[in-house]
Amino acid sequence: MTRPDRHDRDRWIASGLPDAVVTIMFRDGTLPPPHAARWYDSSLTTDEIVEFRRAGRPAPDEALAASLEARGLPTDPAFVAAWKGFDARQILDAIDRGFRSGEQYAPWAASDADITEVEQLAALGSFDGYDPGKVLAQLRAGHTPDEIAFALEAGLKTKKAVAWMSRGVSATTARDWSEAGFSASKAAQWIKVVDDPKVAGSLRSLGLDVDDARAQRPEGGWTTHAVRRHVAVEAGAGDDVADEWASTSLSDRKLAKWVAAGVRPVDAGAWRSLGFDPEEASGWAAQRFTPEDAGNWRRSGVDPEIAARRRDAGVRPPIVDD
Repeated sequence: MTRPDRHDRDRWIASGLPDAVVTIMFRDGTLPPPHAARWYDSSLTTDEIVEFRRAGRPAPDEALAASLEARGLPTDPAFVAAWKGFDARQILDAIDRGFRSGEQYAPWAASDADITEVEQLAALGSFDGYDPGKVLAQLRAGHTPDEIAFALEAGLKTKKAVAWMSRGVSATTARDWSEAGFSASKAAQWIKVVDDPKVAGSLRSLGLDVDDARAQRPEGGWTTHAVRRHVAVEAGAGDDVADEWASTSLSDRKLAKWVAAGVRPVDAGAWRSLGFDPEEASGWAAQRFTPEDAGNWRRSGVDPEIAARRRDAGVRPPIVDD
């Protein structure tokens, strides 16, 4: 017994370990009696115990050691560490499939992939969260690793990804145009005319096809502002105010209606904040009322024509309590 043992003799006696084993346990540092007993029962040789201790690893469970030995598998520290987290059955299955470590095997443990297939799919390592089972099925269905990687990056089904790849576009381009509602074949036509897929989508929603967009393309190209300016002009805005209309906060859907209402672009926001729709605002604007004056007269219950007559006669809108 070494010197430290004398301070804990009862515990060492209770551990049931012979003096020779206790001495081994202290060869690379003090180990408490209960821990020493667990190491001693681990079915490892004393040299293996010391190697495990020096590596800072816990002793393998006795059942694991027995299970490894029963299947002819090594029980040395390096082997056990390489397959940490897997039992003997899984380790043997992994070895049969060509895997060389638990880290390599872990992502594919639930599948029946072999190392040859996994090495083909190595390019997918940078894509977090993909389903190993699904990509394995795609590989076995005849898709190449490049096609599968393209599909993952673009967020597309592999079959659709192949169609985009055949057009020679990047996965990012495929994703952006696909999210804007374009198929690979349609996008291939629009890309030649419009750079931004969202802008192309806006033009298409206005009823323009790619030939129309090409024929009417502004000098500076199609941009969000250019599309909104086009909407304003088509709704009747003059060139002198078309850009001002395009710069308003009105949605694309409402822009044409407000232009057609005949109000000034600068007043559109005020009309809306006072609760006027385009048709109502049109009637009041036609009588040359500002949004604020129109709001005051409307609260008194008169229509634009009557309000205009009273105003022209010098009558002010009555004060109406809200």
